[in-house]
Amino acid sequence: MRVNIPLISNEFNQPLRNTIASLEKWYFHEGRVVSQNFENMSHICAKFESIGFDCLLNINEQIVPHFVLEFYSQLTFNYNSMGHFVVNFVIQSKSFSLTLEEFGQILKIPFKGQVSHTDMWSLDYLSISVPSKGRYKTTPPSLNVVKSLIQIPRQGQVTRTKNKKTIVVDKNEILTREIQPRMKPWVGIIHENAICLGGHKDYVSVCLCHMLYCIETSKPYNLAFFILKRMEKTRNKPKKLLPYGMLLTRLFKHVVSVFPELAIDH
Repeated sequence: MRVNIPLISNEFNQPLRNTIASLEKWYFHEGRVVSQNFENMSHICAKFESIGFDCLLNINEQIVPHFVLEFYSQLTFNYNSMGHFVVNFVIQSKSFSLTLEEFGQILKIPFKGQVSHTDMWSLDYLSISVPSKGRYKTTPPSLNVVKSLIQIPRQGQVTRTKNKKTIVVDKNEILTREIQPRMKPWVGIIHENAICLGGHKDYVSVCLCHMLYCIETSKPYNLAFFILKRMEKTRNKPKKLLPYGMLLTRLFKHVVSVFPELAIDH
């Protein structure tokens, strides 16, 4: 997708500021700046810090619209000869290739540990959402262990209502309302700043369940892999909001450090 946006000087007027605000609203999933209002903020910080997810608690960057749009417009992925997952993009005719590890270091997010990626809601898909070989090979946790750690024990059959119809929830699907109370703030933070999905929030996705499990057990989770896989899917869905606008500002700053002449967008 390519959208033409005028390059902006440092002294733009208020109408242009309003245009930029509108662009951010229509094209970008901003994420949510985490405040200190959670009752158990110290507990959240400690648990997130144990696997590097505290990076999600301090994202507060100004989005650079033109950079984000151009980044997604020519985005490609591949694996190099060493088995590294590589992201390729072009900014104003200058090509960049970063391994997953380099990408993670630039964005200051975890780039080692367990990986998974799927859009499914049932934990039945966890085993096929992880790489079975190669550099990022992951042995997924057992479904019963995941459920015992993050889900309130069920008492009989669970249902939900959709379009005035009652739907029986599968035994390996977890509703948001079933998440352990202490973990519910974790769900909101991760949902907004790591998964960046709008709309349907009744269920907790497979990957979010996997992340909650890793936080609770202090097992590293490769957030860079997940984010790149989300980007890979997003590039083929032009009607979707572009995720990770604030995080990509960190990539913009890296690009500018290599090619200062590209800083005109700032």
